[in-house]
Amino acid sequence: MESDDFLQIEQYLADTANYDKRNNDSELWVTDTLKSIKAKAVMSNNQDIAKKAWCYETIHEIQKKYLMAFGAMKEGRFYDGWCLLERVEIAINSLEKHFPLSTDDVFKISFVDRQVNQFQNLFPYRMFISPAFIQLEKECSICGSKVSIRNFCGHKKGEIYNGEMCVHVITKADLLEISVVPNPVQKYSVLFLSDPETKKEVDHYDYSLVNYVITALQSPFDGWEAQKTKIRHPHTLFAHINKDDNCPCESGKQYKNCCLKNKEGVLRPHMNVIFHSKPNIDLPKIVYPNYKSSN
Repeated sequence: MESDDFLQIEQYLADTANYDKRNNDSELWVTDTLKSIKAKAVMSNNQDIAKKAWCYETIHEIQKKYLMAFGAMKEGRFYDGWCLLERVEIAINSLEKHFPLSTDDVFKISFVDRQVNQFQNLFPYRMFISPAFIQLEKECSICGSKVSIRNFCGHKKGEIYNGEMCVHVITKADLLEISVVPNPVQKYSVLFLSDPETKKEVDHYDYSLVNYVITALQSPFDGWEAQKTKIRHPHTLFAHINKDDNCPCESGKQYKNCCLKNKEGVLRPHMNVIFHSKPNIDLPKIVYPNYKSSN
């Protein structure tokens, strides 16, 4: 019976082509079935089955969060999509140690891993808030014991016990500092401006790159790739910049002594996007940022 349940779940998770036919009932069935398998495995101390159930739970969660991220970006909720992509990234990192990503990629986890990285590279976020803490006390999530250098409870962080991953839960800490960094541990800590009148947070970022790609994709499982390069952007886009100001190419030279000498335009970063499936809408071959509004 257990093997039959696993087989049905494998078929469900592998059928990404029909992702849009999944509903609350089918999702709940997967969740409840895996929970039941894991509970029975723990009662009989079958650690292998309990671990397998955890792996499938994690695969299911990765697929769900990735579909949610795709939907959020489609709806223009880009920061929500960004946060969900981070959750997917964390889940994949947890899974890899216990469920090696196969070359046949039955459950599309390797595909999702690549897509998450590519989507993250499209976002305009560059600086993040990063708090630093001094850990004073932490507990093992499996047995609840306090963990320290001198007190090892026997459970290794990152391993699976009774179908659950062992983590160390910080129960007491002191805030050391808060920094602004380009590469944070937690990517959700994006810096936003605030409205001087209402004091409310304002999303001031330009999501044109993300929007260009997400608009073209019909399915979250349509492949695409982006290649960073540089091209000349027309001088008309920089008409608001004085020739004695710094060149928009960020060389540090004056505009008149740099790219203004080249009739083709200002050398700026550019991204070529290649879609593996033809978009069902007409897209402009090239899109330029609104440099005036970004300055």
